[in-house]
Amino acid sequence: MTHIEPWERPQYCTAGIGMGPKPIVVMQVLGEDQVQKSIDIHVVVPCHKPAIEQIVDVFVKKLQIISVDVIPNKVVVRGEFEVKALYVACRPRQPVHAVEVWPVRFTAHACIPGACRGMEAEANVMVEFVDYDVDIHTRAHWHKKKGHDYDCDDDYDDDYYCDDDYDDCDDECEDCDYAEECHHPPKKHKCKPECKPDCDYDHHHCKPHKRPRRCTRKFDVCVVLKVTARVMTPRKLFVQPAVLPAKPKG
Repeated sequence: MTHIEPWERPQYCTAGIGMGPKPIVVMQVLGEDQVQKSIDIHVVVPCHKPAIEQIVDVFVKKLQIISVDVIPNKVVVRGEFEVKALYVACRPRQPVHAVEVWPVRFTAHACIPGACRGMEAEANVMVEFVDYDVDIHTRAHWHKKKGHDYDCDDDYDDDYYCDDDYDDCDDECEDCDYAEECHHPPKKHKCKPECKPDCDYDHHHCKPHKRPRRCTRKFDVCVVLKVTARVMTPRKLFVQPAVLPAKPKG
């Protein structure tokens, strides 16, 4: 047998010879959907903390997704977050305190046609809106409205009247002569005027909205979340290997 040295053997390019297409698996997005979730939280300050004079800020922290489940044609997203409020205490020195509510759980579902159990899904969540609301007869509400040009027509109701010296009308003595027919003093005869939205605070019969005396331990927080969910399904792709010529040019 004749021995052939390696450098004397003919050089042939065998790349791709005898090899068929190889399948690879990729994750394809089946569908994606965005939904909004609104949560209302009732917050009560514990007894060991002072009452609320003014709410400084309310924000959301520790927002996270706990689980993402795929059901027929839907994706169920569950998570939790913490609500924290900074407020000025109703005390002479007005120290700043904080109150937290944890955990606040939420559940949202996104409609994705074609989704089936066992498919892979992912989701993310972000805060779109946070606001608080308190009783209109509390100091916290007065401070909140005062920072936005509190006007006479803001939260106007029957509890806001003008001069307290006025009493209710007496229909029988509307056009009477005080000296002869009326049975009550003249200053009690005039109707109690209501503070209308266009009233002038400098007028003698109107009073400005004074700061209420009552503090509060309760307020409501509204949080709006935007949840984005997508479902992915595996898909096989066949890739044809590149076949190089046996005798490349050059």
